[in-house]
Amino acid sequence: MLLRFFILSLFIGFYPGLYAQGLDFGKLNSYVGKAVNEHKITGLTIGIVKSGETIYQHGYGYCTNGETKRVNTTTNYGIASLSKAFTAAAMGMLVDEGKVNWDDHVITHLPDWKLYDDEVTKKMTIADLLTHRCGLKTFDGDLLWYGSNYSRKEIITRIRQLPLSYEYRNGFGYQNIMYITAGEVIAKVSGQSWDKFIRDRIFKPLGMNKSNTSISEYKENDNVAMPHLKGVPQKLINYDNSGATAAINSNVVDMNKWMMFLLNDGTHDGVRLMKKETLDMLWSMQNPLPVSTFDSTNGTTYKGYGMGWFLMDYQNKKIVHHGGGLPGYITKVFLVPEDSIGVVILTNDMSPVCTALMYKILDMLYGDPDKTDWSKKFAEYSAKSDKMDEAKKFAQDTSRKVDTKPGAELEAFAGAYSDPYYGNANIILVGKGKKARLVLSLAPAKALFTTKSMEHWQDNSFVFEFNDAFLPRGFANFELEGGLVKGFTIDLENPDFHFSNLKFTKN
Repeated sequence: MLLRFFILSLFIGFYPGLYAQGLDFGKLNSYVGKAVNEHKITGLTIGIVKSGETIYQHGYGYCTNGETKRVNTTTNYGIASLSKAFTAAAMGMLVDEGKVNWDDHVITHLPDWKLYDDEVTKKMTIADLLTHRCGLKTFDGDLLWYGSNYSRKEIITRIRQLPLSYEYRNGFGYQNIMYITAGEVIAKVSGQSWDKFIRDRIFKPLGMNKSNTSISEYKENDNVAMPHLKGVPQKLINYDNSGATAAINSNVVDMNKWMMFLLNDGTHDGVRLMKKETLDMLWSMQNPLPVSTFDSTNGTTYKGYGMGWFLMDYQNKKIVHHGGGLPGYITKVFLVPEDSIGVVILTNDMSPVCTALMYKILDMLYGDPDKTDWSKKFAEYSAKSDKMDEAKKFAQDTSRKVDTKPGAELEAFAGAYSDPYYGNANIILVGKGKKARLVLSLAPAKALFTTKSMEHWQDNSFVFEFNDAFLPRGFANFELEGGLVKGFTIDLENPDFHFSNLKFTKN
């Protein structure tokens, strides 16, 4: 299968010449094919623009593993957090019109909105929403939208229950909930939903005709790359409630138009849609980030976040970039504004291949193209990470206390539970006698967060796996007092969704 991906990689696009801006398209084509093979990617599509023209488009692999439909440059993927740049641009357009200002307080436009800290609530500005400096940790609150039945309004209301982790404007915490909040500001100020604003003010003017903000807009037989986890096809998940932070679906042809609009200083076909000064604001340093050893070793001297974009230097060029990730999709856009170059990479599996290709293409453009095999390097990082996960699981297995029993009968653990931040959970007892087992379900995301069963692990801890294939196994750790079950917490190691923030109390 992997050899077939490599040999039958589908090219759909054109070569305006063998070389452009230092790129050898033949070598690039071969290298991307190698990377698709090396990272076991089901489908990948790439587009490159230069000075207002698409100079390279290429599709590899398949929409669904095991089927014959190949991806091409009009195949839609969930672009995940690449949606943030659209939201920042939308806010910028409203700033251009004088309907909102970067320094406006959020509560000026959303009077009922608040965070855990009242003082931070009063100080938070529109710019703060877009720059990841509110005081919440990276990905805090994401359980509120992931697979849940909560509306955008309820999500940004519930976040007030979560304590802040660092001082306002004195740190970086990548914050999807603040972008959902920004989307609600856009809706309030413009008088139309975030979705309609994006469609009317960006998609339509740019001719992004196949892009949308909801999988509900797909029709049967549409050209869609299905999400995959380690090559296994997954069902599409509705992320409508994530809105301004991650809800857009798009393809390379449309994203090329988006990049050309940005690289043309906010104009399209001679029509200005956003002021250049506003675009400069989005691409200016708002929240500096530390330069890691990896970065400094590779020549990067600064890093940070603008509004909807990460910023860094590489090969003595300013790089404006952003990645996106949802279960089954990893995406990347990076721009070199001074040379009017933009690259988009969309994939339908979980791998660091997009970042590897970013570095490789930049080396091909500006450095030594043969110095570093970035695909191999990042594949090694990924394999190392997988081994670490296996080692953690092995350590859990070997340290388990196998001769313990729970402090109460199984019936005592069944019942209704609630967490003030997340919502309700239910545990039911299924079967009788030796076949009796507990089943846990977190009500807001019942389809994803229901277990087949919970097996006793040790003491008052039960091991489980949710229906969601993206998540590893977890443990429900119960608190008992005088033989009575008082509540439970969830120990489930995952960098994306913080189950450690949940503390369920029995009703």
